[in-house]
Amino acid sequence: MDWKTEHTLSPQADHTQMAVRDWLETQSRVTGYWRDLLISGGGNEDLIAALDEHASFLAAAAHLGGAEIRRWQ
Repeated sequence: MDWKTEHTLSPQADHTQMAVRDWLETQSRVTGYWRDLLISGGGNEDLIAALDEHASFLAAAAHLGGAEIRRWQ
């Protein structure tokens, strides 16, 4: 989305974008939680890696067109 479009969104569209970003960030944290449980329990490395990548993807998606993208740690 370009600058002009992003700054002329209706209040409802802006609220919806914020809600979607919050939801994506929450999903990233939930995925990270399960990843951490697998790590602490000696879980399968491939599954841990998949959850790590998925959490990173969700966090990046939450910040598309916005603030800096942060990798899950």
